[in-house]
Amino acid sequence: MKEKLFDIASKTPLNKNFEIIEITESRGNSYCIYIESLEGITIDDCALMSRFVFEQLSEEINIELTVSSAGIDKPLRAPIQFIKNIGHKVEIKTTDGKKIIGTLKSYTPEQTVIELEGKKNTTKELILENNLIKQVKVKLF
Repeated sequence: MKEKLFDIASKTPLNKNFEIIEITESRGNSYCIYIESLEGITIDDCALMSRFVFEQLSEEINIELTVSSAGIDKPLRAPIQFIKNIGHKVEIKTTDGKKIIGTLKSYTPEQTVIELEGKKNTTKELILENNLIKQVKVKLF
């Protein structure tokens, strides 16, 4: 069902470029499609996608569906989320258990560059290979 939802949702005629970040399934037939766009996702975008998906499904398929933006409190997963958050403070957890807080400077599929604040108003860049990163979250406060 997730693949079917992905195929249908990816064809939704939103007036912006968007990416499907994740489709989750919970108890029974309850699904949530998380989407993101560089221009942001509105409630109207979510409602449009939800209606579009339901219109494409056959009537005998009985599911509960939620469409949501990826959410600022969730870990960054897709390249579009990293690109959208360049310039924001992030908290990175590495595979060896370290926690790093800095400003996201750039992102490629291979590496993430963070600017760290040093002493006496100095900064330095830290380049992390993405395979050494366990999780990245936008730091809200």
